[in-house]
Amino acid sequence: MNQLGRGNPLQRRLTGVGLNMIVMALSFMLYYLGFFGKVDGPLSMTNIGKALSGVGITSDGLQIILFVLFVISLTWNWVLNLVARRTGRNFSCTYGNKEKGPCGLLAQRSTDSKGRWIYTCPSGHRKPEAHFQPIKKGVFANSAMMVSLACCVMYYIR
Repeated sequence: MNQLGRGNPLQRRLTGVGLNMIVMALSFMLYYLGFFGKVDGPLSMTNIGKALSGVGITSDGLQIILFVLFVISLTWNWVLNLVARRTGRNFSCTYGNKEKGPCGLLAQRSTDSKGRWIYTCPSGHRKPEAHFQPIKKGVFANSAMMVSLACCVMYYIR
């Protein structure tokens, strides 16, 4: 259960109101800084464009940066999982039976006398196979991926 689901209904309501107030304050701050386009501020599109061109970044360069950010946010966990699998990290012990289920403790990979992989868990179980636990993307990585993709698409639509 998430954090908002805990406590009595009054606590949940107050937590929700507090979070809404924080989001509203951030929205007002971004509005008055010019992020939403009606107010001329440091975050308005023209001022951001001037600042980027002052640094030497063109619109095509920004598109390339956004596309690279999209590719990185799309593939970072694939690369990390490939490295983890190759180095023997994130494997869990599969020792057990149907009634009790698998052991599930983190297993360390080593080789036996014949050069085959053996996975050993802290309970002492030794098996030639183990279950790989993949690393999953979090909210931040998915958000960065979607924002960079939306910006890349907006570049071509403009």
